[in-house]
Amino acid sequence: MRKPAHRTVRCILRRGDRYLMVIHRGRPGAKGLRWGLPGGRVEAREALEDAARREMREELGIALGTLREVGTYRYKGAAHKVFGTDYTERILRFGRAELTKIGWHTLEEIEAFAARGMLHAGFEAAAVLDFAALGRELR
Repeated sequence: MRKPAHRTVRCILRRGDRYLMVIHRGRPGAKGLRWGLPGGRVEAREALEDAARREMREELGIALGTLREVGTYRYKGAAHKVFGTDYTERILRFGRAELTKIGWHTLEEIEAFAARGMLHAGFEAAAVLDFAALGRELR
């Protein structure tokens, strides 16, 4: 069976000037807890947008509206697709089997996480900046 071109999909959820960041449950012995974008692995023969929607249902119990493609980012030698959307509903629960914490953060806070080495993949701040720039293009 052929591997998907992208290892994971991630979603940027924006509410006003804040972006949802999560801490995925780490492997035993993993160093530190790091903030990342919600999402996960792409299954064989699964469309990237379908994978993003499935992961948001599994991790956050939410359904998403229109997704915008933000870009492809590299981490550990693999490609990771990022989508973004505005999301104004409340998130009432999250999958504690996969996530330990969720929180809405400003771009400045995400950049501070990056400066302190507190981001999971390291591309999250760049992806959020790219998504914010997409929003400015529409105005």
